Amino acid sequence: MSTNIFMKFGLLTALSCLSIDMSSLALADEEAVLLDEIVVTAQKRGEQSLQDVPISISVLGGNHLDAGRFQGVVEALGEVAGVSQFTPGFGGGSNVNIRGVAASSAVLSGGSTVGYYLDDAPFGFVTHAISPDASAYDIERVEVLRGPQGTLYGASALNGVVRVLTNGANLDEYEFKARTSISNTENGGENFRGDLAFNVPLVDGKLALRGVVGYNDLSGWIDKSNAKDFNDAELQNYRLKINARPSDSLFVELSLWNSHSKFGGPSVEADSGINTSVGVEPIETEYDVYGLKIAYDFSSFTVSSSTSYLEYNNSSTLDLLGNGALDLDTIFSAETFSQEIHLFSTNSGSWQWSVGGLYRDAEDDLVQALPIFAVPVDFANESKSYAVFGELNWSFLDGKIDLTGGLRYFEDEVSQRENQRFFDDGQPLFNATSKFDSLTPRAVLTWHASDGTTAYASYSQGFRSGFSQNVLVDSVAPGFPPVMEDTLINYELGAKGSLSNDRINYNVALYYIDWQDVQQIIAVAFQGVTVAAPVNGEAASGFGLDVGVNFLPTDNLQLGLTFSRNDLTMDSEVRSDGLVLFEKGERLNNSAEFTAGINGSYTFAVGNSGFEGRISGSASYVSELKSSTVSAGAFFSEETDDLTTARLSFSVVSPQKKWSTMVFVDNAFDESGATSVEPTVPDRLTRLRPRTVGIQVAYQY
Repeated sequence: MSTNIFMKFGLLTALSCLSIDMSSLALADEEAVLLDEIVVTAQKRGEQSLQDVPISISVLGGNHLDAGRFQGVVEALGEVAGVSQFTPGFGGGSNVNIRGVAASSAVLSGGSTVGYYLDDAPFGFVTHAISPDASAYDIERVEVLRGPQGTLYGASALNGVVRVLTNGANLDEYEFKARTSISNTENGGENFRGDLAFNVPLVDGKLALRGVVGYNDLSGWIDKSNAKDFNDAELQNYRLKINARPSDSLFVELSLWNSHSKFGGPSVEADSGINTSVGVEPIETEYDVYGLKIAYDFSSFTVSSSTSYLEYNNSSTLDLLGNGALDLDTIFSAETFSQEIHLFSTNSGSWQWSVGGLYRDAEDDLVQALPIFAVPVDFANESKSYAVFGELNWSFLDGKIDLTGGLRYFEDEVSQRENQRFFDDGQPLFNATSKFDSLTPRAVLTWHASDGTTAYASYSQGFRSGFSQNVLVDSVAPGFPPVMEDTLINYELGAKGSLSNDRINYNVALYYIDWQDVQQIIAVAFQGVTVAAPVNGEAASGFGLDVGVNFLPTDNLQLGLTFSRNDLTMDSEVRSDGLVLFEKGERLNNSAEFTAGINGSYTFAVGNSGFEGRISGSASYVSELKSSTVSAGAFFSEETDDLTTARLSFSVVSPQKKWSTMVFVDNAFDESGATSVEPTVPDRLTRLRPRTVGIQVAYQY
């Protein structure tokens, strides 16, 4: 949920650790080890080599995710350069941010600044900035695109996109794999996890299905005065894919995904190490995702249709007074239907093109009940939007230079609807509708200097749709204007390539962000009344740098380094309720300045038996996140801790690569700093799971 770093990183370097960027590396048999080519589909133009794509992008490979002990994809994202995330203490999801561009708050303050996709299904909400976690088992890869992706991915991609791409069904071979682990958490108890995946061809070469089942039982470790280890969790995940290839040209994929998580309570405590509440605060989240993709290859282009439907439900209880006398019960539910049609050229000529259209119908429903009110707060936000987009690429000078231009037009009708009046003032149910539109351009100049080197200069723009004020604001300040869309312009220079006969690969990006009309929650005076409401605030801007390097000094030793820093700060002073909320030059809420990571692994033969041993691990760092607000005429501000988390493991793999056994340590430094804070409630600090030691056994056929 929501020391010395150099000493820690030095220790990890000495021990050698494993990077996510090395996740798709394959160990050679007897020849020299080379860095494998990574294929991505981020530009929606079919498969492309990662080194040729003129975007700052990182990839988490499926082999690494399977071998790791990540609770889910969101936890794994913490190892990607430029990515930070926090999980609010009241649960239900995480807020994922890229390059310091973060939503003002996790709920009721606008959508996420990062697009989040499960395969082709967009997973986002109208006025909430949370991204639900997804199981990290049997994933083909996770693509993390840094910078605005508004042209291809729309309103949800203000400053980046996360694409969780699962393995499709293999039409030709039976497959089975499984893993199980037991572990123990300090100050907590025993944990158990089991995952399995199977693949069954139904008609050879034509039809197959793939299933995934996962279960995770996590002990709690935080105590209350009346309960021990109350924040335990039970996570379940089920996934099914059916793939068909009726002909060489036609491809059909049907997918179903269910995730169900139960938490005994939020992982929050005071600095004393005790949760001061005595109330029961359970959290339960469940979502279902249904997808249908159909693609047909013509002689010179491909046309595809992606249809998805999402159902999401989260329920939680919050002990407002800490004594169990006043509980806030919240139910948040959402439904989203999305349909995208996409065409892209497949010929090898100088001109390449891509065009498409999207329709999305999304609704969020929020119900909050307090015993002191006879009727709960009950309202819904609905968004009906469509977009058309296209990109054109011209390759010239014998393929050395590419010039790409793209454009997207977007319209969104957002409505706020009150389902029942929570106080009796004689007024009709609140209903408001606002319309928003945006035209998003992208331009890229790419130089393919050699087979191993690509450099690019790009201009890109992202946007986040606006929304109507909710009934809580309208009840205090009727007629308060809606929040308009905010836009982000990114200027970027980047280079990526390989050196030393593919034993070194690198990527570096220098960028400048100009974020206009930032959506944020502040206290403002309206017709003589002070109201806490989402508004369009001042602009923010700053330079930034992303660096990633992978290195194979020997056939047995792999090393890597990632680093990201941004200087995104407010362009002018921001006042709220007469108080200074942000000084000029100050960072925004939940915006990380630094992220960094080191990694490596060492592989060796175990005797002459053919068994292989590996010592590996990883360490990642994220700087503190500030959260400031004004409440009841007073200024509140809190900061998280800067966090360094590390993983260490030793594994042995059988000669046929079918069996592996791993002994692992998660959170090796027992980092206990706060990962998220609530400024008005300083005792509610969200914590990482303490040091956890365990053993994992895996099998694949």
